[in-house]
Amino acid sequence: MNHQEALRIEPDRSSSPHLPDLRGPRRVDGAESRVGQLLEALRKHEGRHVVVIRGYPDPDSLASAWAHQRLAASVGIECDIAHLPLVSRAENRAMVNLLDLPLVRVTAAEDLDRYAALSLVDTNAIELPSSAGLPCVSIVDHHAIQGKPIADFVDIRLGVGAASTIYTEYVIEAPTRVLESGAIATRLATALAYGIRSDTDDLLHASADDLRALASIIELVDTDVLSALSRYAIPSSSMRIMRRALEAMQVEGMWVFAGVGQVRSQDRDAIGQAADFLLRREGIKTAITFGLVEGWIDGSLRTTDASLDPATWLRDAFGIGPLGMPYGGGRRGKGGFQIPLGPLAACPNQDALWQVVREMVEDTIRKRIGTSDEAG
Repeated sequence: MNHQEALRIEPDRSSSPHLPDLRGPRRVDGAESRVGQLLEALRKHEGRHVVVIRGYPDPDSLASAWAHQRLAASVGIECDIAHLPLVSRAENRAMVNLLDLPLVRVTAAEDLDRYAALSLVDTNAIELPSSAGLPCVSIVDHHAIQGKPIADFVDIRLGVGAASTIYTEYVIEAPTRVLESGAIATRLATALAYGIRSDTDDLLHASADDLRALASIIELVDTDVLSALSRYAIPSSSMRIMRRALEAMQVEGMWVFAGVGQVRSQDRDAIGQAADFLLRREGIKTAITFGLVEGWIDGSLRTTDASLDPATWLRDAFGIGPLGMPYGGGRRGKGGFQIPLGPLAACPNQDALWQVVREMVEDTIRKRIGTSDEAG
């Protein structure tokens, strides 16, 4: 996919009905319930749909997308689950394999030609090839809002810990039996439970809604599979990246940051794992790690500082791209950023390129830390 020919998906406003409010679910029956509104929006678009995962697929986005697909199937809509980057992290690949999740990868603009409409889960904005003029049916998310989300159906709840929580509510309250007994119901319930558990840091940051959602499906969950997913092995390549982070870390007060150099796309999630690891250093409240991944500066932020909003901090530090989308985003305690290198990615001296990138990012972080400290 040519990242230089990307745009923000914004369907024709004239064809979209009035947007529902974003304050949370209305627990009423029939077409006025949130899931009723979602199913009605899906029915309005004939043809094959696609639900798109933005960025590197994680348990929450994978489970939410699969639940969306099953809900679409319940009203006779065929829907594929598409992801752009690889499923890179070891436990995420294990989830796909153990639960047999049906995925397709979008690598070129023509891959989207077969679809009539798209939906977004676990994100409220995305960049796709400029030729993909697909109407956006739905946006379901729990992250900070980037601009004004435009779709036939919008449900963004900042107070829940996972998009899987919202989709669990949907499949429980759907007029058709999405979670009927059987192998698919068990696999889907297990995926949703893992999505909730993963995005709430093993329920440490779970809200009451997250816990209620988990309780509503717990009897269907395959605990053996859930246990296996939780005991994933860390690849040796990820450990090497963690070692690089330790060797390169820079400590500034209660902050630590580290550049880890060139990283293969299949090892990208080790950047986030390294940030998780550095955050455990005594006296540290916020950790940032970054590297070069396929022509992008790719980074992760982790924090235990309740006063720091990752999405706002990253937006202020790294700015907004030419299409109006911030280079970084996040939620409570976690964030990430991706900055395209453009023509610089083809630099023949990759070592020299990394030195320039490392110094630039470190200088940006130091300046932003200074600004944050002064504001505090």
